[in-house]
Amino acid sequence: MANFDAPTIGDVAVVESIIQYTAPAEEAIVGGRYVRLNTTSGTVEYGKGTNAAEARRGGIAIKSAAAGEAVTVLVLGTIDLGDIFSAAAYDSSVFLSDTDGRLANGDDGTVMRYVGKVVPGWGATTADKLLFVNGVAGLETAV
Repeated sequence: MANFDAPTIGDVAVVESIIQYTAPAEEAIVGGRYVRLNTTSGTVEYGKGTNAAEARRGGIAIKSAAAGEAVTVLVLGTIDLGDIFSAAAYDSSVFLSDTDGRLANGDDGTVMRYVGKVVPGWGATTADKLLFVNGVAGLETAV
């Protein structure tokens, strides 16, 4: 399976936020990428599917931030990431990639981390493809 393209910064927009939190960025973070909490420092950093610690539950960074700046993480809700899901089918599962902060259209990571589903968002005559982020879900909700 393949990674989705990185979203264009101006295309990242929260549609619905159910659970989110804000913390300092451990490293420079690009909005629209997968991030997780660093359990030692309490800061936010990129997650990836290379091992269990890197693939901890997390969410999507709502905006870009430099190291030390506050970044808000969408843990449960719906986010528009532009056109990155244009080739994906609605209801497709989205997983964490082995590449820092990247999303994949299949279990691309060494450690499987379910991130969410592609859902429709109606604001015009055709639906946009949005991501329903479910950072509180276990693997049992991946299918």
